[in-house]
Amino acid sequence: MGNVPARIAVTGASGFFGRHLVSHLAGLEQVESILAMDIRQPAPEFGEKVIFVQRDVRAPIEQILVEHGVQAVYHLAYVVRPPRDVVEARTINVDATAALLRACTAAGIKRFVYPSSATVYGAHAENAEPFTETDEPKPNPGFHYSIDKVAAESLIERWAAETDDAVAITYRGCPVLGPDTENFILNTLKMRWLPVPAFANPTMQFLHIDDQTAAFDVALTADTGGIYNIAGGGAVEWRKMISMFGNRPVPVPARLLQLMTAATWLLRLQNRSPGNGVNFIRYPWTMSTDLIKTRLGWTPEYTSEQALLAVK
Repeated sequence: MGNVPARIAVTGASGFFGRHLVSHLAGLEQVESILAMDIRQPAPEFGEKVIFVQRDVRAPIEQILVEHGVQAVYHLAYVVRPPRDVVEARTINVDATAALLRACTAAGIKRFVYPSSATVYGAHAENAEPFTETDEPKPNPGFHYSIDKVAAESLIERWAAETDDAVAITYRGCPVLGPDTENFILNTLKMRWLPVPAFANPTMQFLHIDDQTAAFDVALTADTGGIYNIAGGGAVEWRKMISMFGNRPVPVPARLLQLMTAATWLLRLQNRSPGNGVNFIRYPWTMSTDLIKTRLGWTPEYTSEQALLAVK
């Protein structure tokens, strides 16, 4: 393991991931300063080590990285909610990633950390679990969150290959939960009567925010870059999740549920998911985390079920 970089930049610093990461980095003695960037206002817990810049990730960033002597970048800025304007979302998710990587090259930055998603493997009927990092991504057609993640991963891999001594770490993570979580999965699980695909009950993995932050910490000094799956221990059946929140599943034929979800999405009656999102509660898409455990020494403290219980 290498030395902890003294000056670190975090994009998307005011988001769920960013707030926890910046707070953790600020507590590390070796870290002198954190350049926190977000289009939103700073989180109230940001301390004296944190230099906050309110900035759209698509704006030029090279000069500010140079001015602050940044040595490592965590790129967390992303459109998390399923986007309605997919072209606009891609400018943030992919185009801004490409520009940031170019800025890192110009600023001499050699360490880059990026949270991707297990959804890049896709939720398909033919899935053979669990996925490993050698499995090719196969995002569901039209599910732009995953499509953009795959595109960003490719940009980062190319940058690492073309940059001498670069260490780029990409984490393909499952949904991340914690006491202050606010996301569409949690909002869905809180529905009193939740439509589910009939005869389907796949298992899902979750990751506690503290375990994700610990993985980010490992990436700060890891000598070996690459793509790593990260998830909490075990998995939880979808219908068990619903019962854990005291709610009831309403079985609906899968094709009908997909059509209903697509229609309500197009009519703007719901913002949780377009129709193809139904596949993620119909088919399995869990991952093996053996590689990160053996190569980087990271092991989650929480199981998937414990991560779920943390938000109740």
